[in-house]
Amino acid sequence: MLNKILAAFWQNTKKQDDKRIATLTPPEGVFESVNHEYLSDGHIYHKVDVYYPEGTTEKLPVIVDIHGGGFMYGDKELNKIYNLTLAKKGYTVFNMSYRLYPEVTMKQQLQDIMECLKWISENLDRFPCDKDNIFVTGDSAGGMLSFMTAMLTESADLRSIYETADAPIRFNAVGLTCPVLFMDDGSFSSHYTKIMLGKDYKNQRWGKFVNMDEVIKMGTLPPTFLLTASGDILTRAQTRKGAALLREKGHPCQLMDFEKYEGTDLPHVFPVLHPESEISNRAIDEMLHFFNKYSKKVETV
Repeated sequence: MLNKILAAFWQNTKKQDDKRIATLTPPEGVFESVNHEYLSDGHIYHKVDVYYPEGTTEKLPVIVDIHGGGFMYGDKELNKIYNLTLAKKGYTVFNMSYRLYPEVTMKQQLQDIMECLKWISENLDRFPCDKDNIFVTGDSAGGMLSFMTAMLTESADLRSIYETADAPIRFNAVGLTCPVLFMDDGSFSSHYTKIMLGKDYKNQRWGKFVNMDEVIKMGTLPPTFLLTASGDILTRAQTRKGAALLREKGHPCQLMDFEKYEGTDLPHVFPVLHPESEISNRAIDEMLHFFNKYSKKVETV
C-alpha cells in the first residue's frame, strides 16, 4: 500500500515536471550524443547521454551528473536541459539514468552508477574530454548518490561493501545541490529515505554506511560544493548539517545557502528546475567556479 501511495505521488510529480520542461528552451549550440548503453542488458535505464559545445576543438573539463527523484522517479531526461546548460558553459557532460526503487534499492543504484562510470572511463577518448579534470554533481537523491559515488571511487573497502565495479576515474571536486546526505539519522525525512534502502538493510554490511558521517570515514572525499535555499524544505537541514560536518573534519568545502530572492523563497533544487533563470545561473556559475579552483592547469613552456 505504501509503495502505491509513493508511486502515485511521483506520477503526479511527473505531470508537473512534464509541464515545466515544456516551457523551457534548450540552449543552442550544444551537440548531443544520446542513449549509449553502458550495460548491454537492454534495460531502459542503463543508458547515458553525452553533451558538449558544437564545434569544440579542445578537450573540455568533464561533469558527470546524477539526477534526483527520491530514488524512485526520473531518468536522464529530467535533467537534460540543466545538463545542456552546463555543456554550453564549456563542459563535456555525461547524463545518466539508473534503475529505480522498488525494482532496486540504493545499493543497486550505486552499482549501476559505477558501471556507468566504468563505461565513461573506457570511452573518454571518443569525446572532447580532459581526463585530468572530471567532476561529479547531483541533486536531491542524486546528491546522495553523487556523494556516495565520489567516495566509492576513492575507497576499495567501500566498493567491496557495496559490491560495485571499480572505475579508473577520480573526481577533482563534487557538487551537491540540495542533497540528501543522511538516509537513516532519525530525522523526519529518514522515514521516507529508509524505505529506499530495503526492509533488511540493517542486516546488511552496507547498511552501516548510509549516512555521510559514517561514509566519510572510509576514504577521502574530494573538495565539495553544497547548495541549498530557504525554500528547500526537503533537504536544507541535511545540507547544512553535511557542510558543518565537513568543516568540522577540516574538509575543503563551500556552502551556498540562498535566502529569499526578490521576496520569494527559492525551492528545492531550483537550479535544476529552472536553469535558464538569472538566479539559477548565478548558482550554477558559483559551482563551476568552485570546480575551476580544483582544476589541474595545463602548464605551458
